[in-house]
Amino acid sequence: MGWYATLAAVVILGLFLVAFSRNQELNKGQQAAKVPPRINQDHWHSSFSVYICDHFMPKVPLFESTDGIHTHGDGIIHIHPYTPQASGNGATLGFFLKSLSSNGKGGTFKLSSSEIKPASIPGNTNPLDTKDWHNGDKCPDGHPGQVKFTVNGKQTKGDPTTWKLRNGDYLDVGFIDMSKPLPSNPAERQNLANINDVSTPTGTTTPTTKPATGASPSTTNPATGASASTSATTVKPGAAATPSTTAAPTTTAAVPTSSPPTTR
Repeated sequence: MGWYATLAAVVILGLFLVAFSRNQELNKGQQAAKVPPRINQDHWHSSFSVYICDHFMPKVPLFESTDGIHTHGDGIIHIHPYTPQASGNGATLGFFLKSLSSNGKGGTFKLSSSEIKPASIPGNTNPLDTKDWHNGDKCPDGHPGQVKFTVNGKQTKGDPTTWKLRNGDYLDVGFIDMSKPLPSNPAERQNLANINDVSTPTGTTTPTTKPATGASPSTTNPATGASASTSATTVKPGAAATPSTTAAPTTTAAVPTSSPPTTR
């Protein structure tokens, strides 16, 4: 009798733990649905630049992620979550860098308040850009440097990877002389003003094309109010569009015959 009671208790405990676990997951999903960026609803963008000693590195190359936080190689972090892990408070700079490390081709991108080692970029041969930098290391100018992180030009203390991504921010991270401020990338405003995709209702992305009538696309960058396209087929503002499929206008005038009309 005691054995059966023990077995029943184990079964009941197991069922309780399964139910508890499912309830926890459900709560996480519900929370993710409320806190922006929301799954399959929000589509945000932040510029992202890396500065090492005396120069900005090339843009992080394109990579895709099933979680929905990625880049098109345009200097922009595209934030449109597909999973609870990438939504709400989980949408951090650290999540983007982990996704880059897992899905990109340049290896691991290390970043903390005291260390930075960028992922490698194809074609970039600058040895400074692949070095593992720690606070106190010296740049070629001989001065000790440190990891710095700025948001919209203002230095932010603490671990940069914990920064929650927002729409329209300019993020700069790098290693520089301790006595110098981290500069902002001169190209970041243009990058953020020329985002090359928009969000569809299903959460997928499609190329942006600017309407010929001058109407704005369905999403714009709140930081700049601009929407632009890098699509090769997009007509530039102010330029006259000449569709290749337009037929030549027809005429109503009759073609004269080769002989004069007959008279009665």
